[in-house]
Amino acid sequence: MSDLATVSAEIAPYLALAANSLGTSVLTAAQDRLAEHTVTAGEGFFRRLLHRRDHTTTLGDDDTTAPRLDTDRADALDALLATLDADDRRLLADALATWLDSPAGDRDAAGFRDHVTRLAASTGPRTVHHHVTATGDHSLAAGEIHGTINMGGTPRPQGNE
Repeated sequence: MSDLATVSAEIAPYLALAANSLGTSVLTAAQDRLAEHTVTAGEGFFRRLLHRRDHTTTLGDDDTTAPRLDTDRADALDALLATLDADDRRLLADALATWLDSPAGDRDAAGFRDHVTRLAASTGPRTVHHHVTATGDHSLAAGEIHGTINMGGTPRPQGNE
């Protein structure tokens, strides 16, 4: 969940800003896109938010306390979303739907992060598969190992002295 936690913490202030500035219908329409498609920088969810306000290129300019969303930040946030796998994107979309259904006073960044955390905790532990390759003499590639490691192989030939 670390990637999902990181991504949700980064995007939460901008989702709250969009919900308060543009209305929840914009986020509701994007919910399926978050869940089903890979979001890429330059054409993703946050970049599209920029073009919903009369062709302006910033979101949050009218409030000095709100985070500012410009094209560079939008691309960075879309790139973060693109790092999530299908399960995490689906969970993020479910958290977004639940958050949007909450009372307007609870639709802030902390509330969104809380929805993500609760939904992620309810899914339980997940198995993560890593494909690791090690090459070369006496190479070992390992993650977390519980137990004994035995490495086979032949001893190196020793030179005559």
